[in-house]
Amino acid sequence: MAVIFISYSNMIYQYVPVNKIKSWILLLWKAKDGLIIRKNLIIYIVLLFVTILTIKTFALNESNKLSISQCCNDNNKFMEKHAATDIKVNFNHFNNETGTPDGCYIVPNFVHFIRFKGEPISYLHMICYLAAFKNQKPEKIYFHYDNKTTFSGKYWDILKNTPGFMEIVEFNYVNMPNEIFGQKLSDGWREFHGSDITRIRILMQYGGIFLDNDSYLVRSLNDFRRYEMTVGWDDGGQFLGTQVLVAHKDARFLYFWLETYRGAYRSDLWYYNAGERPTVEVLYKKPELVHRVKYLFGVHNSLVVNIFKIYWPEWRYMYALHLLHRHLYILGSFEDELPKVFDENNVKEHGNTFREMALDVYNPDNTKFEHES
Repeated sequence: MAVIFISYSNMIYQYVPVNKIKSWILLLWKAKDGLIIRKNLIIYIVLLFVTILTIKTFALNESNKLSISQCCNDNNKFMEKHAATDIKVNFNHFNNETGTPDGCYIVPNFVHFIRFKGEPISYLHMICYLAAFKNQKPEKIYFHYDNKTTFSGKYWDILKNTPGFMEIVEFNYVNMPNEIFGQKLSDGWREFHGSDITRIRILMQYGGIFLDNDSYLVRSLNDFRRYEMTVGWDDGGQFLGTQVLVAHKDARFLYFWLETYRGAYRSDLWYYNAGERPTVEVLYKKPELVHRVKYLFGVHNSLVVNIFKIYWPEWRYMYALHLLHRHLYILGSFEDELPKVFDENNVKEHGNTFREMALDVYNPDNTKFEHES
């Protein structure tokens, strides 16, 4: 279609030279009944140039889009080129149930974390970063931050001294949002609501895998890099989980998700704009926009019991687990039996699942798992 439009517009320029048009206009302008002719002529000229401009604009837009079949041809070259350009991928009619026709990857192997407010990296966050590094083996790990002091302390030093880690780390300064579409963010929840917004924008800019700082990657997410976008979205009336996201930067849902904030931001509700509204207003109506993963992304709150209260050997069958370290109140009185802040020493005192998860990625003393024979 674009080729036809380009050819048509070029034909106009080729067969109707500018000097010829000028001659016709001058002749008509001086003709009898010139007032009527001049009025009509002005209308015709305006319509002509609007038509030409529309054709050229459409053709340019179409030439800057690629189909999925083009993406899958010589995929490595495409991924390298696409990451550094503004070329858009057209996902219309893409099947998020089956993914790319030949199984090729269209989502770059980038992992993204957001760090706002500059708090030094904790032991639990370090464990999650090491899990992403070791289990995903990403091409790049991006830290999007607003205060450099966050990259300090002994756990940051451990990360820096992990062989190969700093070779793939990229730092990207980003302001913590204070508004969205002219709506002021909640004073008390600005850090969290701002992070909800920023993760969408990051994925729209780079594409890749977004993980919350307390999301532990159990195994590679490469299986989902062949879909337009993948989210954890459980049954039972659950809303989408924002803690683990895999997306191409041109994924259609990202745009619709961000648009659900327009004129509808709720500063008084924790998860309305991040999870409830996009699920109800977009995904209920157009579930085909995403590849839906049930349970295995570990984004449902009930798993906090399996992670911190008991030993749960099935954790290794998950793709990821959200550790919910800010929501341990779900455990009730058992929360008091856990450390207020986990570290490399007190984590060994508990026979729960988290102990094994932590030692699986950082175990300098070669401590045996309690459940090993």
